[in-house]
Amino acid sequence: MRLARREALAGLGALALAPKALAREASVPDLALYQAIRDEGLNRGQAMTYAASLVDEVGARLMGSPNMRRAHDWALARMRALGLSDPRLEPIGPFGLSWRQTLAWIRMTAPDKAQFVAAASPWSVATRGAIAGQAVAVRLDSDEDLRRAKGTLSGRVVLLGSPKSTAGEGPAVARYSDEAVLKGDAAEAVRAYYRTVAERRERQGREELFKARRNAFLAAEGVLAVVIDGGGAEPGAMVVDGSELGGRPWLSAERPAFPAIYVDGAAYARCWRLAQVGVPPRLELEIATEEGAPDEPGYNAVAELPGRDPALKTQVVLAGAHLDSWAAGVGAADNGAGVAATLEAVRILRAVGARPRRTIRVVLYGGEEQGLYGSEAYAKQRLGWIPRSTAPEQAALPVEGRRAKVGPLRKGPEYEDFAVAFNLDGGSGRIRGVFTGGDPALAELYRAWIAPLKDLGVLAVYDGPHWPADQSTFTEIGLRGISFLQDPLDYDSRAHHTGLDTLERLSPADLAQAATVLAIFLINSADA
Repeated sequence: MRLARREALAGLGALALAPKALAREASVPDLALYQAIRDEGLNRGQAMTYAASLVDEVGARLMGSPNMRRAHDWALARMRALGLSDPRLEPIGPFGLSWRQTLAWIRMTAPDKAQFVAAASPWSVATRGAIAGQAVAVRLDSDEDLRRAKGTLSGRVVLLGSPKSTAGEGPAVARYSDEAVLKGDAAEAVRAYYRTVAERRERQGREELFKARRNAFLAAEGVLAVVIDGGGAEPGAMVVDGSELGGRPWLSAERPAFPAIYVDGAAYARCWRLAQVGVPPRLELEIATEEGAPDEPGYNAVAELPGRDPALKTQVVLAGAHLDSWAAGVGAADNGAGVAATLEAVRILRAVGARPRRTIRVVLYGGEEQGLYGSEAYAKQRLGWIPRSTAPEQAALPVEGRRAKVGPLRKGPEYEDFAVAFNLDGGSGRIRGVFTGGDPALAELYRAWIAPLKDLGVLAVYDGPHWPADQSTFTEIGLRGISFLQDPLDYDSRAHHTGLDTLERLSPADLAQAATVLAIFLINSADA
C-alpha cells in the first residue's frame, strides 16, 4: 500500500559491487539445486496444508483481535516445526482497540420483509440489542452536503452514498497471457498508478480529512446507525474494510460514535431505490461485539534459517508476508496465500538440505491492512527511518510512508547488513514476473535466475516498483524490496477485502509454483 518509490539508492549492495568474475558466477543458476527445489515443491508441496490450517482453523485475523493472537501462536508453532531458529514475537508497539464482532445482522421490515447479508464495519460500536428505524438515503460528499443535511438525520438509519456499480465485464477469474507478460502489458496498470502518485496523495489527504468531519457530523446529528454499500467488482462479493468511513477507527479518539454495518450491494441498492421514490424502507439491525483493551499491542512473528558463512551470515535475506486480514472472509488470498507460500518456501529449502550462506529471516507482519504497521516497525527498529510531515492533510494519510519526507534517513544498526526483502501479497496466482524497484544490476541478475523457470511461466523482470505493499517499506529507505507479478485469478473480482476471501479462492497448483519460485529466489539471494 505504500505509494512512494525510493528516491535514491544507498548503493547497489555487495552483489553489484563484487568483482566481475564473482558477479558472473552469482548469475549462473545451480540447475541441480533448481531441480531438487522444483521436485520437492511441485510434487510434495505443503503450501495448501499451511493455508487451510491458517484460514480454516484460525479464521479472520483482524489486527488486535483475539484471532490475531491465535494466529501468532499458529505462526510460532509452524516456525518451530520447520526447525527455524528462535521463533518469537517482536513488538511493533501499541496498536489500538481489541475488537471482534460476535453478531451482525440487518433486515427490512417494510414495505417488504427481507433478510440481508451483512457484516459490522471494523471496530464499530455495538448497538446493545436490536434497533429499528426509517432509512434515509443521503449523499454526503462535501461540506456543502453536510450543511444541507443538518437537522434531518436524527434517529434515522442512514444509507451513506449512492449504490456502487457491480456490472462487471469479462471473466471473474483471469490469467495473463505470455505475450502480455513479455511485452510488459501486464505491468502497465502498475506504471499508470505511479504516474499519478502525487495527485493521488494530495486528493486522499483531503478525502480523509473530510471523512473525519463527516463522521463527527453524523454523530452530532444523532443518527441511529449508518449502512454502507458493500458491493464489490463481482456481484455477491461484499467489500468490508472500513474505507468508506476512513480514519483509524481502531483508535478510541477516531472511532465513529455510531453503529455502522455493511450490506450486500444488491440489498443496499434496493433500499436506496425505495428511499428515492418516496417509499423509505424500515430497517432493523443489531451489532454485538467483544471488546478488550484500547491499546492492544501489535507483533511481527519472526524466525531465522541461520547463514553458514562466517563472513556473510550477518547479512539478511528477508522472506515476508502479512499475517493479518480484514474481518470479512477468512483472509485466504489476502494474505493467507502469501504466509503459506513463505513457510512452504522455507520448508522446501529445509527438505532439500539447503544451507544458505546468508541468513534467511522469515517475518510475518502484523497490521499491514491498516497501514504497513508491521514492516514499518521492523524497518524503524532495525534498518532505518525517514521523519515524515505532520501537517494535517499529511497526517490524515492512512500509511505513514505516503507522507512527505521532512528529514534525512536515520540508519539503524542492521542497515548495512541488509541484503533484500521479498514480499508475496498478490493472492495464490502463479508467479509470472519480478519487480526490482529501479535496480538495473538486480534486474540483470534476476533475468539469469528466471531463465530456467520459463516452463513454469516465470517470464519477465520489470525494473520498476510493484503495487505499494510491505516491500515498499524497504525501498522507501533505499534498500531492496522485491515483489512479484502473479496471475490475478479472482483476487480483484471476488477476494480482495471481501467476505468471499475463503480457501476456495486459492489455486493449489499455482500456490505450489509460487512457493517453489520463492524458494529459488531466497536461496539464490542467500548464496550469491
